[in-house]
Amino acid sequence: MVKDIVIAAYDKNLDWLNNLNNDVHKHIYRKGNILSLQNNETLIEPNIGRCVHTFFHHIYTNYDNLADYTFFGQDYPFDHWEDIVNVVNGDETTFENRAQLKIGGYYGYHFNTIKIPSAMGGIMWTLDPTSHHGSGNILKCLSNGMPQDHNPNINVDHYWGILFDESPPPIYEFIPGGHFGVSKSHAHLRSREFYKTILKLLSENANSPWNIERLECYIFNPKYKSKK
Repeated sequence: MVKDIVIAAYDKNLDWLNNLNNDVHKHIYRKGNILSLQNNETLIEPNIGRCVHTFFHHIYTNYDNLADYTFFGQDYPFDHWEDIVNVVNGDETTFENRAQLKIGGYYGYHFNTIKIPSAMGGIMWTLDPTSHHGSGNILKCLSNGMPQDHNPNINVDHYWGILFDESPPPIYEFIPGGHFGVSKSHAHLRSREFYKTILKLLSENANSPWNIERLECYIFNPKYKSKK
């Protein structure tokens, strides 16, 4: 089994990656400051789309040679996904058992044991059982991002209409933080052109990452028909 991890690097120390087993291939992508680029890192230009763009950039760019399983995280993932090292070092049973949501070969992760919020992260969201994605737990929001997000520029329905060939749901279900793993076969349930459309959306509007993050579970749920 070939395993990759994709890290969207910004300003955090990445020494924690040394705790991953040697059979995990690391892909570290950095945006913005080329002066901070390390030898084992890949620069993505321009600096757009936050970590969401980095994740889908990897899927699109490596579509034909994805690993058996690829995991996606921020440079400091632990407030969103505290046990990321143990999960990625594990096997398919671990991937599934530690996921909040599983859709075939998609695994959505959200877990921490933080009791007192600090600069390193807040208490994990309380999740509800999914009604859209089989079994597992999710966070719910309206098209405008409420009640979690008060950004007036969030309009998930708009992005849904571009990506999917059916009416949008009245309530969206998503994994907060957008950290996930996906098998190659499951990622290939969508076309490369579909992921290209996602990257285009992320490049066109600074608010796109928060919209696409709320659509992640649907992107990897083939029961929702895409336009490409």
